[in-house]
Amino acid sequence: MKKCLLVILLLSLNMLVSAQITIEGLAGNNYAHYLSYTDKDIDSTAKWNYFNLNRFTVNYNNNALNTVSIEGQLTYQLKPWIGLSTGGGFYGGFFIPTLGISLSYANDREDFFIQLYPTIGFFEKQIGPSVLGFIGYVPKLSKNWGISSQIIFSIDPIESAQIIRIGANYLNYIQFGLGLDTQQMFQTKQLNLNIGPFIRFNFLQG
Repeated sequence: MKKCLLVILLLSLNMLVSAQITIEGLAGNNYAHYLSYTDKDIDSTAKWNYFNLNRFTVNYNNNALNTVSIEGQLTYQLKPWIGLSTGGGFYGGFFIPTLGISLSYANDREDFFIQLYPTIGFFEKQIGPSVLGFIGYVPKLSKNWGISSQIIFSIDPIESAQIIRIGANYLNYIQFGLGLDTQQMFQTKQLNLNIGPFIRFNFLQG
């Protein structure tokens, strides 16, 4: 019951805050990958920030390999580049609460940015470190067109995963190109790859 309430809370915050909502789909060679994420300052002073990342995969050959994850972080900014962060993630059948910090950087042109969430997770009386990060570079080539390149990555004691996207950007509303998903399991040394075309839409939610 507690898990359900926490998941509902994360999704409700995502729907209630006024924010830019990003929705993306990748048609990979092994599975389809759907993503949506939100990053929004909640108050007028930009002290409080809410971040949410939802990921769903659909395997073409085996439904048992389908995955779902919902992650959320509520951050209080101490400085423009650092803040305190708390939240957690829902991964299929279990929820992991987290506590940590947020680190961010953006250049003056605001076409290059880094956002990191180093946290400590708590699960079944165990504590483990993890990092969730975004790196983006979106330079303009003309008034309407530009390049879109982005990496979303996560690292924990079990695995490391990267979501890599590079392509074209039109009016900061639609991006499309080639995507690569990678997953490395530390214990087995197994490497899983998924590559294919992607398309992304940015919507402003009022």
